[in-house]
Amino acid sequence: MSYKLLSFKTSDEHDVEQWNNRSLEGELESFNDRTLVRIFTRFLGENSRILEGGCGFGAWCEWFQERGHEIIGIEYDQNIVDQAKKFKPDVAVELGDITDLKYPDNHFDAYISLGVIEHFEHGPEKSLEEAFRILKPGGLAFVTTPLLTPLRRFVAHPIRTLYFLKRKFTGKPNYFWEYRFTKKELRNYLENAGFEIIHTDYDDYEPSIDNRHIGLWADWFFLRQHDGEIWELNRVGKLVLKFIKLFLPSMWYCSGLHLVARAKKSAVEVKTVAASAANGTKVGPKPEPAVVSTVSD
Repeated sequence: MSYKLLSFKTSDEHDVEQWNNRSLEGELESFNDRTLVRIFTRFLGENSRILEGGCGFGAWCEWFQERGHEIIGIEYDQNIVDQAKKFKPDVAVELGDITDLKYPDNHFDAYISLGVIEHFEHGPEKSLEEAFRILKPGGLAFVTTPLLTPLRRFVAHPIRTLYFLKRKFTGKPNYFWEYRFTKKELRNYLENAGFEIIHTDYDDYEPSIDNRHIGLWADWFFLRQHDGEIWELNRVGKLVLKFIKLFLPSMWYCSGLHLVARAKKSAVEVKTVAASAANGTKVGPKPEPAVVSTVSD
C-alpha cells in the first residue's frame, strides 16, 4: 500500500521553493551518473520522437535534443514555463495538461514521466491513459515515481507520520504532496492503462557515486549540502551514504522506481483510432491480455 506524503507547504509554495533554487545548467550537470542515463541509452532508438510529461525547466529536453532526438516538454505551471524561456528562449517547453494532451493518437515513439504522476492526489490513471493514447504501437513509456523502500517504511515515514499527527492535533494545516508507491502498485497502474512492463530498475545515482543521492537528499534535510547543487550531500550525508552502501542493496534506500513499459496496441485498434480521429472522437486505451516479461537488474 502506498504512503501518502504530507507537507506543511502548499503545492504552490513547493513549486516556488523547488524551482527558484534551480538552474538549467545545474539540472543538466546533475544528470551525470544517473541510472536514468543508462536506461535511456539502452532502450531508446535513434532519432526518437519523445514527449516529456512534467518537464520543469526542460533540462531533459535539452539532454535528448543534444543526442539527436525530437522532443517536446509539457509543463502545467506558467511561471515555470516563463522561467525556462528566460534560461533559454528556444527551449522545447510548452504549457499544457498531461491529463488532456493536445497531440494526436499514435504520435510519439516514447513518453517520459520523471517523478510526476505521484503528485495527483486522485491517482495517476488519467495521465497514464493519455500517455498510452499518444504513443505509437510498441512505443515506450519511461516512468519513475518515489519508491516505498524499507528505509522509508521503517525509519523515515514513521518519523514523518508522528510529526504530521502532532501538527494535526495542534490545529496546523497539512497538505498532500505525493504518493510513494510500492513496485506492485506502479506496475498495476501501467498495466491497467494498457502497457507491458519490459524493464524494472531503481531511480537514483549509480552506486559508484558518493557525493549525490536523491533518496537521502529528499528524506533528510540535514544531509543536504548547504548552497550546493540539487541532490548534493554534505559531509555527514556522504558518510551516511558510504555506511549504508556497505549493508543495504540499492533498492532498499534509493529514491524511486523506474519502469520501462511498452504500449500494447493491435493493428485493429490503430485502425479504429484512425477512423475515430477522422470523426473527431478520442479513443482511450483498450489493452489486450498478455504475458508480461519483466527484466530486473
